[in-house]
Amino acid sequence: MSNTIQLSEEDYISKGLHRKCYHYPNDPSKCIKVNYNVGAEEETNREISYYKHLIKRNVSFDALAKYYGPVSTSYGKGHVFELIRDYTGEIAMPLEKYLADKKLTKQYYDDLLLALKTLKSALLKDRIITMTIKSKNILFQHLSAEKSRLVIIDNIGNSTLIPIANYIPFFAKAKIERTWQRFLISIIKENSNNQLITRLVDDLN
Repeated sequence: MSNTIQLSEEDYISKGLHRKCYHYPNDPSKCIKVNYNVGAEEETNREISYYKHLIKRNVSFDALAKYYGPVSTSYGKGHVFELIRDYTGEIAMPLEKYLADKKLTKQYYDDLLLALKTLKSALLKDRIITMTIKSKNILFQHLSAEKSRLVIIDNIGNSTLIPIANYIPFFAKAKIERTWQRFLISIIKENSNNQLITRLVDDLN
């Protein structure tokens, strides 16, 4: 097929539990996620279905990588997403790295605090449901030397059999609050050698 995008291992960026991420050829602002194992399709379908739900609701995508649609690739069906880059052109690093490294936490403490507050506000404002929130699935993007934001790139959607929270704001906000609290507990636990993280979480409240 002439419209199949040819990918190679040179395009590879990273991988999650179920999908590999590749550079979109000739477009540095996009990436392609392709399933690579059993069980991936169900997760991908759930996420894409939820992205379509958000697009229909016309949310701002301040907290999420944008979704551009499906494509055919030499590695199978793929889905095109925004590739989150810093203003320098480098791919943004996961929040996980900034929390694990005391020097980075200290250097960006105020920015991280503001970005975390802004992320939670955006999730609540747009009623964005996530399966879980993990620091490895959030990128800390430097928009300029002074400005940054956090962007969730994975684990979007609702696995509940009857996803009532997708449609009723009260339930959505309660679910987001619960997921957020679990996220804060997890980052303290995962970074127990970095006392600044406990302070960071305390300063969020």
